[in-house]
Amino acid sequence: MNPKGSLRFKLAIGFITITFPLVCLLIYSNFTASNSVREQAAESNKNMISLYSNQIQTSLGIEANFLYDMTSHDADILSLNKMVYNSSDYTLTKMRILNSLSRYNRFDNSIDIQFAYSKVYRDLIHTSIKADSYEEAIVIKQCIQGILDMAQPESPLFRGWKTVSCGDIYGLVRIVDSGFGVYLGAWVQLDHLMIPLELIQLGGEGFSALANPEGRLIAGSFEIGGFKDPPRINSDARYQRLKGENGTYVVVSNPIKSTDVTLIAFIPEQGMLDNISRFREVIAWIPLFAFLLLLLYLIYLNSIILRPMNALLKGMRTLKRGDWAIRLNNSPSREFHAVTETFNDMAHQIQELKINVYEEQIRTHKAELKHLQLQINPHFLLNSINVIYNLAQLKNYTVIQAMCLNLVKYFRFTTKTSQPFVRLSEEMEHMDSYLCIQQLRFPGRITFEIVIDENAKQVPIPPLIVQPFIENAIKYGFDFMEEPFHIEIQATLDNDQRFCRIRIADNGCGFSPEMLESLQSGRYFHQTNDQHLGIWNSYHRLQLLYGNTARLNFDNCLKSGALIELDVPIEVSS
Repeated sequence: MNPKGSLRFKLAIGFITITFPLVCLLIYSNFTASNSVREQAAESNKNMISLYSNQIQTSLGIEANFLYDMTSHDADILSLNKMVYNSSDYTLTKMRILNSLSRYNRFDNSIDIQFAYSKVYRDLIHTSIKADSYEEAIVIKQCIQGILDMAQPESPLFRGWKTVSCGDIYGLVRIVDSGFGVYLGAWVQLDHLMIPLELIQLGGEGFSALANPEGRLIAGSFEIGGFKDPPRINSDARYQRLKGENGTYVVVSNPIKSTDVTLIAFIPEQGMLDNISRFREVIAWIPLFAFLLLLLYLIYLNSIILRPMNALLKGMRTLKRGDWAIRLNNSPSREFHAVTETFNDMAHQIQELKINVYEEQIRTHKAELKHLQLQINPHFLLNSINVIYNLAQLKNYTVIQAMCLNLVKYFRFTTKTSQPFVRLSEEMEHMDSYLCIQQLRFPGRITFEIVIDENAKQVPIPPLIVQPFIENAIKYGFDFMEEPFHIEIQATLDNDQRFCRIRIADNGCGFSPEMLESLQSGRYFHQTNDQHLGIWNSYHRLQLLYGNTARLNFDNCLKSGALIELDVPIEVSS
């Protein structure tokens, strides 16, 4: 049933059509107000970090001017490379350069390291390294030494403050060339550059960071925001919204001139929207309120219209499936009460009529099954008498006696099996008697083999269901054969223990193409002539007892002979 065509669906759609635009309008109002507050907060914080960026720029500019002044006026810088390396004059000159750098460094705390470097002697003179550990100081010193060793006049480090990486430590480096083989420079670690900004209140869990020209964060406490990986920042946007595990952040940025880094501020969105929190809470509850109202509306309609109608539809579907015992409960509504009484009366009348039809069909099937079962005995009896007659003509009394004993076994079996099912082992014993009779009739011309799985012996099958196939094989299968006619009967269970397969194969001439096509298509079993009566009888007995569950397959063997496979269900329905 298509749910879109139900009355409940149409009523719900009508209610949603009325309430949805109102909810959307309120949500849009909340969205607009949130964006307005977000933009104002972003603009305010952007102005703040712009001021701090200018302060950093000014501080770095002062440091660069100091380096230029020192390279221009300091005699020690100009004369360092003219002295003999490690001589007393060289050592005194290094000490004076270090004192000049240290004296200035005491008044300028924004720079971590100031250094002078002799390109000729590869000698690094530096102030004390501000680091968290001795190992970190060694890493920074070796990194600066490597940068200076590789520095070329066209390097960007001579044109401004550039970001360099010393392992996991990022810093800004500025180098000034004196023109006399001595470089002056300064290093500031990015994490130390941001300490004053972290003291500024960015709201709750807010934090600051620095990004490289590609927008990747290289310094800062971005783990506060719960970012598994450092996010990438678009410095050209007015602001961005980034979501971490600890909440959503509004991100504003401002590049620091004369450097290649950008200052970033992460402001918690929750904090900046506190002023409209009540309005947001009301907006958030409106969809739930509308849902509850819709639920109450549907409950009311369900009690007066939908429940009785659904019960009626369920009852009709149940009747369609064949359950005629279904009855509907009375409805409080007068209109549905009348419909319910009419439905119950109709179901009662159909149930009685259906029971009568079923009983008549059962009686008809039982009578037909009994007729088919009795039809086997005269058919076999006539063939058996014909065999004894032929043996009497030959005056072979020993064979006649053996044949009569086998006939006695056969008819004792048929008189015992008035029931519709016998064990497979009993049926195979009966087939053994029958084939022994045929061997007595045709000495040396018939051989047979019966193989039964041990777990298949107790399977119930209809009596005399296998004999017609054996009888027709002997009757039509081995005319004009030079070698003995051989019949093989096998009975096995399938892997699922659901079916017993009885396989009958011979080495005779097999089915003709026309006969095989008629058997395989099933057209043969709709004929009413008297040819092959036993096979026709077996097929219809199987249909009456098992319906379409039993399977009967006909084919020819690869070399020669007919092949019949009979699959009988192990569980017999009563």
